[in-house]
Amino acid sequence: MTLPVIDLPQISKAATPDLVFKAVRDALIAHAEDRTAVPPPMVLDFPASSGDCHVKAGYVEGSPYYTVKIASTFAAVNNGLMLVVDATNGTPAALLADEGKLTAWRTAAAGALITDAMTPPDVDEVAVLGTAEQALLQVLWLRHLRPLRRVKVWGRRPEAVDKLCAAFAQEGLDARPDALDGAACVITTTSARSPLPVEAFRDAVHITGIGTDMPGKGELPPEVFAGAVIATDDHDQCLDHGDYGNAVRAGVVPANADLAVGAVLRDGIDRTRRSVADLTGIGATDAAVAAAVVAVLR
Repeated sequence: MTLPVIDLPQISKAATPDLVFKAVRDALIAHAEDRTAVPPPMVLDFPASSGDCHVKAGYVEGSPYYTVKIASTFAAVNNGLMLVVDATNGTPAALLADEGKLTAWRTAAAGALITDAMTPPDVDEVAVLGTAEQALLQVLWLRHLRPLRRVKVWGRRPEAVDKLCAAFAQEGLDARPDALDGAACVITTTSARSPLPVEAFRDAVHITGIGTDMPGKGELPPEVFAGAVIATDDHDQCLDHGDYGNAVRAGVVPANADLAVGAVLRDGIDRTRRSVADLTGIGATDAAVAAAVVAVLR
């Protein structure tokens, strides 16, 4: 048997935003309804090389495939691949040599979906903390779902902030390096291991945390969870190594204070209340996107 290897140009043609949004939304709802199989992720940390590697697997009930994924980030450069396997007989169906892009796109889609679902509809200004690829993608994918008037940017390196603002400007967005001035909607995409500046969250009616995806990381000040409607993509993962778990361990909120992201996408919430979404990334969304890509290409 020759295993088909599908390269990034082919994947990029198949993985349209519409396809990724639908696959991710359906997978998150299925996960909230216990219609997925998602084992705990495996994480390798390489601090000497400023890198880490995540191995995740997932299956969505009814799909012809399950997926095992390797995704790595070294010095802010992403890479990876996904092995798509026949769920009826265990035969490998395809290797998606996606260079980490499917992970980036499914993360952007998940963040955009829950940010849009939990943020009041009249909010058109976003503050993004972080300056790497995911900071750009979170905003651009959110713009698929709602109009955005202005983006405020914060990062630890001024030159990286200026570069990201220029990238947003090329996309027709008014971008400014003043995220610490606050905004109604705040998205965090850093690899921080201590909480980000609390002043960035003072005006937030909604916060989406993306970057805390392994033990030892922590972006959001625990106090931002107090009194908020909380959504997690996976309850156990977010308790173990998400910002929600950090807030629980700090005694700010109890361990049963969260809703499932998929339930929020399915049922909605009262968007007049302040809210926080904690996303650690789940293998079910990888599996759903990979299966959708293979279905298009085969």
